[in-house]
Amino acid sequence: MKKLFILIILFGILNFFLMGCTKSTSQPKNNSDLTIYTSIYPLQFAVEQIGGETVKVNSIYPPGVDAHTYEPASKVVTDIAKSDAFIYMGAGLEGFAESMANALAKENVTLIEIGKHESLFAAANTNQNRQSHDESSHSHDDEHSHDEHDHSHHDHDHGDYDPHIWLDPLRMIEMSEIIKNQLVKLNPEHQALYNQNFKQLKKQLKKLDRDFQQVLHAKENKHILVSHAAYGYWEERYGLVQIAISGLSSSNEPSQKDLVNIIEQAKQYKLDYLIFEQNSSNRISEIIQEHIDAKAVTIHNLSTRTEKDIHNNEDYLSLMKQNLLILDKVTK
Repeated sequence: MKKLFILIILFGILNFFLMGCTKSTSQPKNNSDLTIYTSIYPLQFAVEQIGGETVKVNSIYPPGVDAHTYEPASKVVTDIAKSDAFIYMGAGLEGFAESMANALAKENVTLIEIGKHESLFAAANTNQNRQSHDESSHSHDDEHSHDEHDHSHHDHDHGDYDPHIWLDPLRMIEMSEIIKNQLVKLNPEHQALYNQNFKQLKKQLKKLDRDFQQVLHAKENKHILVSHAAYGYWEERYGLVQIAISGLSSSNEPSQKDLVNIIEQAKQYKLDYLIFEQNSSNRISEIIQEHIDAKAVTIHNLSTRTEKDIHNNEDYLSLMKQNLLILDKVTK
């Protein structure tokens, strides 16, 4: 009987501690915590890195879709309407963004269009000057590569803005700072945390930029044959020259004359590789690849992650490092 009494007491104490533990871990989230939706993956990544555990963030894109052609279902708009903020690029990348913003205008959700910040699209050397106080160690290289290859970029600039700014680590810093400032506005009590997290992210992105500089600076043939003209900022920043089969939007197809010109350039620069992207197939690019007997490689444009990327916990930094390995392989 005594043993049973002791067991009952012990069970009661254990139950008390378990209840205490359960209570401490399952408390409702602080009211200041945010639910945020983004369009392209790099925006999601920046929010995750800066917001940490104070933010729940999702990209509206299903894994692996083409950001240029995606149209969201009405349920997506309903979900965003219940959230704290929707952060999107705009800038001609997302055809649906304007109509979605209009549909959400009367809802209690903050709409943040990154693409309205025109400074993000400025020429790389101008952009570099703004960063010069903390990037002086290699700003000269950036300006040199921009000046030397400026003409090549504008030969195939298909619009007012190239929206793919996140592929440039230094522009990614600027995008992240805009996001950090917005998070502070939405959640001011965590300002110190957001500033600290942004500082850490900035450090990682500057290291990534230095890695790109180091690998690509010494290359003599920086021409790359690509299925989609998404790499203008790599041209400006690192001196690459893209020969693109499709325009800024992956649905912009080349004329017969363009194709002849592309094939001639590929032969002229002895290009052994054709760069495809992780989230779109391109039959015309495949035909050119066969015609010039080029090897196919894949570069990640990062607009959306694939199921495999998500499963393997790949993030912006790891995918960009993989891109650099490919660029090292295809340039000479």
